[in-house]
Amino acid sequence: MEVVGVTLGDVTVEHKLFDGVNFPILCPGNVSDHLEKIRKLKYKESDVFIMSYPRSGTHWVREIVAMLLKGKAEYIVNDNIDFPLELLDIDTIEREASPRIFYSHMPFRFLPQDHIERNGKVIGCFRNPKDVITSSFHFLNNLITSNLNWDAFCDAALNGNVTYGSWFDWRDNWKTTLKQHAENPPLTVTYEDTSKDLRKQIGRIADYLEVTYTEALINDIAHMCEFKNMKAAKSRQKSDMMKRIDDGIHQLDGVELDNINENIVQNSVVRKGIVGDWKSIFTSDQIEKFNAMYRHRSIPDHQLEFKEYLED
Repeated sequence: MEVVGVTLGDVTVEHKLFDGVNFPILCPGNVSDHLEKIRKLKYKESDVFIMSYPRSGTHWVREIVAMLLKGKAEYIVNDNIDFPLELLDIDTIEREASPRIFYSHMPFRFLPQDHIERNGKVIGCFRNPKDVITSSFHFLNNLITSNLNWDAFCDAALNGNVTYGSWFDWRDNWKTTLKQHAENPPLTVTYEDTSKDLRKQIGRIADYLEVTYTEALINDIAHMCEFKNMKAAKSRQKSDMMKRIDDGIHQLDGVELDNINENIVQNSVVRKGIVGDWKSIFTSDQIEKFNAMYRHRSIPDHQLEFKEYLED
């Protein structure tokens, strides 16, 4: 493991580089040792792992999963594990009562081996990477006091020099996962499909989880998980997650706290939730650079070839 930094205008963001992945600087201790503890976690049949590149609708899907497992359209409260799995300490993970609904932005290969070998439930979330980059920029900009440079951030994101690396690498890793587990593949959902037909995607998730449900339950969950309703409710609850970020930053050595927004806890992880927000910030040159990169790394005739992401 080594600590690497990328300069984004007046701000330098540090990561812990391990096995080709830029883990957040908040990852506990030595990344290798911490991930080994995660890999050794014991399987629990009701565990569900939601995997995604950051800002891809993870929290949205997590709420849907929680409601389906509970059989009731109620938001998650008193959430002790509302943080990426790889950033949680092992004691917190092991103390959590079942059903445990974890989320993670690291590659599938780092999940608990017992869960993988027993074909435990895993859901992968995808979103138009241009919207992902846009949302990531605004999220990071809310954590710091200096104005983050959009051009520098966009270039870093397209080149994979951001937290968790390249979206293309993450997608390709998921492609490998689907191939390796073809007999019992994880479920793949997209932000755009969920936005277009929420009820249908809730049904797909319910079928994958093998839970009993009624049309009335699907309708109730769809109402609660309409983005405007969820944002109104969850923005008040997500302060626990933001507090974890705030506490973690203040415990780091060498952090210039003058650059950290003192109102982190009041910020919300839930933002606009719209499809196509990238059009408000991407320049024509950036669109062309992205499209060229996407065409170069296309995977024809595969479910992860999202041609609509090339729209101008």
